[in-house]
Amino acid sequence: METGRRFPRAACFRAVQKGMRKSKPAVSSLRKLDFFANMPDEHLRLVARVARVRSFGRNELIIEEDTVADTFYIIRRGRVAITKRLENGEEMVLGEEQRGGFFGEMALLDEGPRSANAKALEPTSLLEISRRDFKVLLDQAPLLAYAMMRVLSSRLRGSGALLVSQLQRKNRELSRAYLDTVNAVVNTLEARDPYTRGHTERVTRIAKSIALKMGICDEELFIIELGALLHDVGKIGVSDAILRKPGPLDSQEYMQIREHPDKGRAILSNIAYLQRAIPCVLHHHERFDGNGYPEHLAGFRIPLPGRIISVADAFDAMTSDRPYRKGLPVRRAIAELRRNAGRQFDPAVVEAFLKIWRRGKLAALPASGAKP
Repeated sequence: METGRRFPRAACFRAVQKGMRKSKPAVSSLRKLDFFANMPDEHLRLVARVARVRSFGRNELIIEEDTVADTFYIIRRGRVAITKRLENGEEMVLGEEQRGGFFGEMALLDEGPRSANAKALEPTSLLEISRRDFKVLLDQAPLLAYAMMRVLSSRLRGSGALLVSQLQRKNRELSRAYLDTVNAVVNTLEARDPYTRGHTERVTRIAKSIALKMGICDEELFIIELGALLHDVGKIGVSDAILRKPGPLDSQEYMQIREHPDKGRAILSNIAYLQRAIPCVLHHHERFDGNGYPEHLAGFRIPLPGRIISVADAFDAMTSDRPYRKGLPVRRAIAELRRNAGRQFDPAVVEAFLKIWRRGKLAALPASGAKP
């Protein structure tokens, strides 16, 4: 594969100006791309409003490593090579994206400079979305972030051809991008219910702290982090009227809420890289005595990640304010965890949580409205 010459910044800017078009994509043309295949029309209309069509010639540089990241690209036609210059001056090909693929998202998600170069391998037409509009899309079109997670999953699985040292580095970068994309989905979900904003971040930090205290290995710790971030992802399928109801739920509404672990499993089952997090999502409402849901598992039949997230989720729920009640003081919530150890919660998980609390580590959590 030709790597092409490295454009000076001024030349790159002229290339950008040359590639500019004023045309906007039609919704019908977006629907033909696999990336947008399952998105509702209202999301496609939003993309069509903010995206602009760009054209690049063969070997033309599209983005340059270490430059400011302010755009995200989706390929309408053509092929793009993603490359990285190594310390010895060689250029390594990290991957090749074709029609329906995307690139440029990682630097936007972590708000850092570009981590790689992108170059057209043949005459290529792109959809360009600005940083500002990219954030709007993630907020208003959560299925866009969902589609990104699916593609990131395939990139992780396909990275085995790289040298081991470069593979480890790329996987770290992609895993970080995965977590950032998951966070974007979570933030969109929490924006639907202002009273739970920050809940997922707190649950994730508590669950990770418990897992560390229990000696969980790094690989399992990463799965617990993913699972905690996504534990309520099934609420995407719950209506805003229920999520934002300013009072207690009636029996029918409560039954709909109880469906969210199964709905979360259905969502994650279509994303290979996130399938390992399904036990966290599916089982965080099981009880140690078998009276939980959705599968009424008991004791150690409940996967450990589910038992850990159950304690973290319950503590934050008890100590957080709701429209119809004030959160419990921390000491009362602690007393509830102790009282329900062996009934609702795994006693070993509760004990690990108590050790964290005694050492004052809960004070470092983001504010939840909890009182001492």
